[in-house]
Amino acid sequence: MNILVPDSWLRKFLKTKATPSQLKEYLSLCGPSVERIYEESGEPVYDIEITTNRPDAMSVFGVAREASVILPRFGVAATLLHDPYATKSLKDKTVKSDTALSVTTDPSLNPRWTSVIIKNTTVKDSPKWLTDWLTKTGIRPINTIVDVTNYLMRAYGQPAHAFDYDRIGKKNGVPTMKLRASKKGERLTTLDGKTHTLPGDDIVIEDGTGRLIDLCGIMGGDNSSITDTTTSVILFLQTYDAAHIRRTSMKLGHRTEAASLFEKGVDSELVLPALLTGITLLKEIAGGTTEGPIYDLYPSPYKPYAVSVKHDKVHSYIGRALSDKEITAILSSLGFEPKITKTDITVSVPSFRRDVALDVDVIEEIARIYGYHNIQNRLPQGEMPSAGTDNELTWEEEVKTRLRDWGFTELITYSMISEKTMDLFEQDKNKAYKISNPLSVDWVYMRPHLILSMLDVVRQNLNTRPQLRLFELGNVYKYRHNDLPLEVPTLMVIWTGRHFLKAKGLAESLLNLFGLDPDAVFAERSDQPLAWYNDRRLSIGPFGSLGELSDEKLAAAGIKAPVTRVYLDFAMLAAHAKSMKKYITVPKHPPSVEDLAFIVPGGFAIGPLMTALKHADPKVCAVELLDIHDSTRTLHITYLDPAKTLTSDDIAGIRRKLLDVAKKKFHIDLKTN
Repeated sequence: MNILVPDSWLRKFLKTKATPSQLKEYLSLCGPSVERIYEESGEPVYDIEITTNRPDAMSVFGVAREASVILPRFGVAATLLHDPYATKSLKDKTVKSDTALSVTTDPSLNPRWTSVIIKNTTVKDSPKWLTDWLTKTGIRPINTIVDVTNYLMRAYGQPAHAFDYDRIGKKNGVPTMKLRASKKGERLTTLDGKTHTLPGDDIVIEDGTGRLIDLCGIMGGDNSSITDTTTSVILFLQTYDAAHIRRTSMKLGHRTEAASLFEKGVDSELVLPALLTGITLLKEIAGGTTEGPIYDLYPSPYKPYAVSVKHDKVHSYIGRALSDKEITAILSSLGFEPKITKTDITVSVPSFRRDVALDVDVIEEIARIYGYHNIQNRLPQGEMPSAGTDNELTWEEEVKTRLRDWGFTELITYSMISEKTMDLFEQDKNKAYKISNPLSVDWVYMRPHLILSMLDVVRQNLNTRPQLRLFELGNVYKYRHNDLPLEVPTLMVIWTGRHFLKAKGLAESLLNLFGLDPDAVFAERSDQPLAWYNDRRLSIGPFGSLGELSDEKLAAAGIKAPVTRVYLDFAMLAAHAKSMKKYITVPKHPPSVEDLAFIVPGGFAIGPLMTALKHADPKVCAVELLDIHDSTRTLHITYLDPAKTLTSDDIAGIRRKLLDVAKKKFHIDLKTN
């Protein structure tokens, strides 16, 4: 997340003589990265990137706090000013008033609620210093009330909201605010004029009439917003359950800066100090007066927890032994309370640094303030490790290169598919992994088959390119009861059109590439399901299957063209691959060839016949299917003897063996005319 910080606003919280360029360099070395400095209205403005785990630094004060620690490490004096955590609490100071407010909340959704009623306010344009600061940080000034809430968000990273007190519905004559989880289907119009139908379990506030007046953590309701005639204001600061805010924001597609902060987790201990600052500002620029007490509902205050790390581990990570004094100085300056023994460093974690939970987090804090640039380079010692190779990755590169060279286009599809796709292909959703927080209705289940993703690509491209030759090598996710999915690398090759023989030829080529004998593989039995195919299908032993897809299945996917595919379990192929190739010398004697045409019955499988003929005699070098015509199958036979040139009598003897195998085993004869 990037924030813009004007130099003058930063120096409201930071006393230093550091130049903007020094601030940029030193902050970037040890803390938030200042990506650039630009001028606006003659003032330097810092564009600063804050990492997601550091919501405490997503504010002007947060950046100033980091700078006050980092600059002295480079010999530049710096002092933190106006620390809100040092503000004396006014919680117990109340004002007698007839003004009342009934507040009910849910601590599981709203760990801390603070609010106060301010009357006699004047809604007008804010003073120039405030509008200038907001404008330079990318926030549009609106009026005194709203601008103060935006000031609190940018200054302290603490989103704030203001309600018009007189527009809050009453219950039993008292304006009422009740924070609760929403019901599915409830509707609310937010400040930007958008009406949202809530998915349910969203954090909302309803008033005494039952109206929703706030979509908490995201945007306030239009029906309780500040107008030009507002005179009484409820200033409201709080914390929420981060997961609820994230879920609602994503489901509604409504992203605001407040939601981005709340979903990362704002500091509950900063809520009241920020509220007190807001009260002061409203009194100064809007002329308000506090009415009644400060409502502070905080049933479970933050309790610091301890994180420990071994001395030796710190030293091994940094590369040198730091003194206890230096470690104490670093950690104390960051707000941690260190206790150091001979073996351990234990810190008490402040409320604004809840990202520190592991020993390596403590090491990171020490290392970055010590300075990554100060860590000495050290070459590895001892024997250099041997570089291992990943057999599966090697084969993956080889297969992709071959398929590319053979004219196929590689696909890379999402691993997630929609519930609609699961239903279309009659997949058992109880044996598939459903994503608990899908970003889209198109990405709900982890795909159990690669074909589900690829057919969607075919459907989308058929109108522009009817002739498709595609492949993908990606993971599918096999279901395991009460366990994580089994991720299986799978290869899928697809043609549009009826290409059974091409599919078989491609499968044979791939098997040869892996050093496997296609004849032996095709002869093996397989447990692979063939339900996707029509009658033109073939099992590739335990490795997969091939064939033309069922027209019924294709129609269900919205595809009107025929499709042929080859499916291979890539992990199994790689595991059974034979890297050692068998070398056959070039024969000294020429081969002899002839064609044999057999009459076969309907539905005859030619593959087993070809395999049987090839093994009928050692001198049968190759058997290939030459032609198919009606009930005739013509085979091209190659004979070869490495020791001599075969004579007609030699070939006649081998031919008799072939015809005998065809007759006895397959009950077929040669074509007579």
